[in-house]
Amino acid sequence: MTEWRIINEGEYSEAMHHAIDEVLTEKMDNGEMRPTLRFWYRKNPSVPMGRFQAFEDEVEVEYAQEKGIEVVRRLTGGGAMFAEPGNVITYSIYIPKEQVSEGFKESYEELDRFAVEALRELGVDADYAPLNDIEHESGKLGGAAQLRKDNAVLHHTTMSYDLNTAEMLRVLRIGKEKVSDKAVKSAEKRVSRISDHADVERREVIEKMIEKFVKDKEHEKGSLTDEEVKKAEKLSEEKFKTEEWNKKL
Repeated sequence: MTEWRIINEGEYSEAMHHAIDEVLTEKMDNGEMRPTLRFWYRKNPSVPMGRFQAFEDEVEVEYAQEKGIEVVRRLTGGGAMFAEPGNVITYSIYIPKEQVSEGFKESYEELDRFAVEALRELGVDADYAPLNDIEHESGKLGGAAQLRKDNAVLHHTTMSYDLNTAEMLRVLRIGKEKVSDKAVKSAEKRVSRISDHADVERREVIEKMIEKFVKDKEHEKGSLTDEEVKKAEKLSEEKFKTEEWNKKL
């Protein structure tokens, strides 16, 4: 049985996190790395935007610039999300493609099952919702996206722990709604937060997720290597921080 590396550390910029995703996915694709689960810790509020989205259609650009909100285009598809340090939970799974179901529906459900089980044990009535969401009956808790290479799969998921819904509406162009009480209430019906359903710290949620993930796996707590960090730092500067990548100029 392959031993998994579990990374639960490392505070970085949004651009750096996406660069790490690319570096580790390439290593997995080339057979140079063992399977890895990595939790993200952000330095600043940000908007990870879907790879195929148009920058100015998704983000209130002036507001994002004024508030120092970092906007970064992901490697994966899907929609734009708002992320705040301490108020979201994001994890990435880097896994050999042969260990992932070919069907997207099956693979999303399988790879996020540990997170759903962890939330349920903490008192959050969560469930998988096709194609790529985790939901509570009161709204969406989070969503996942994937990148598939010849020999590897990157699967990453972001969930709302205690997201500021009003701020989300200010920075994302969700139907170009104004930030009124009515708009916030409407958004709250679509977006649910873990903290709304369980009196538990974010740290405890992550610890429970790790516990559920490793229950049937050989594993050890690990860190990014110096080589991985250096490669990601270079890629962050040359790609994920550039207007050419983020605005597709």
